Amino acid sequence: MKYNPALDGLRAISVLLVVAFHSNLPLVPGGMIGVDIFFVLSGFLITAILRQEIERKDTLSLTTFYGRRLMRLWPPLIAFLVAFYLAAPFLFPKDDANLEVLLAGLYLSDYSHILFGMPSAVSHTWSLAVEQQFYLLWPLALLALRKVSVGTAIALLAASFLFATCWRMADRLIWDDWYRTYFRFDTRLSGLILGSLMAFVDWKPRAPLAGAIGALSICVLVALSVSLQFGTAGSMTWGSLTADFAAAGLILSLTATQQTRHYRMLSHPALVYIGVISYSIYLWHYPVAKALRAETSPLVTFVITSAFAILAAMLSYRLIERPVLALRQRHAVASPR
Repeated sequence: MKYNPALDGLRAISVLLVVAFHSNLPLVPGGMIGVDIFFVLSGFLITAILRQEIERKDTLSLTTFYGRRLMRLWPPLIAFLVAFYLAAPFLFPKDDANLEVLLAGLYLSDYSHILFGMPSAVSHTWSLAVEQQFYLLWPLALLALRKVSVGTAIALLAASFLFATCWRMADRLIWDDWYRTYFRFDTRLSGLILGSLMAFVDWKPRAPLAGAIGALSICVLVALSVSLQFGTAGSMTWGSLTADFAAAGLILSLTATQQTRHYRMLSHPALVYIGVISYSIYLWHYPVAKALRAETSPLVTFVITSAFAILAAMLSYRLIERPVLALRQRHAVASPR
């Protein structure tokens, strides 16, 4: 895919929203929608990339795909978990660090968190588990779709999005257990599917319409960030649905044209860089925020957590992620398929 810096800028905004939310910053009680934005963006990007490969080769190497995903995601995760394991006896002496690391490293944090409340200090890895489980299954779905028309694929994905959304809402309303609904792979699929659906849509609005769609989407996301409340039924019903559509609208706008104000804003080099290292920022921020927020004010927690997470992510990117990426590229050149 052609690189789009504004999408990295969107990643930056998303991860900063999550850090602010976990710091209990009162300005953004709905900052958890940063995860919803990530899900839609991840579904869009991974589906677009896989579709291009399938169109070129009429097939997909599952071993190559899974290998690329593990090389991208595991090295920073392992580095974070090793550091957490060493620090846990001092920061979280009551937690079982062995179990926390095991569940997070095996991408089981989503279901384990609702089944027996673990992990705790690295509970934020639930969203990584959701995405990894999606990565395991989605290539198979795309291979199954490769023989149908684009229109049929869009219709099937739209129906799947509707079903996933209704399933989440029904689960929340019937069982009346917010945590049961919030953390599970099967109840958080809607954003990933909607992003995937967008990767099948070839329509790109012209600049004026793209600008209007993007501006409206940003206004909706801002409104959700300042109004949604963690743990309420609304956040898992209409709130999450609205966040999915707003994130999709913004991504559509950003991929349609570069001639909008918000495209230029999200392409600012500082935001782009934060977006590039956003995965590691997300990894490193939560234990720090969890340790600080009970002892310091939300603003102090946010400032210290952000500074620490960005510094740790910069080191991870330079010392781990870039060398692994270079190794992966050399291997791809040496072993063309």
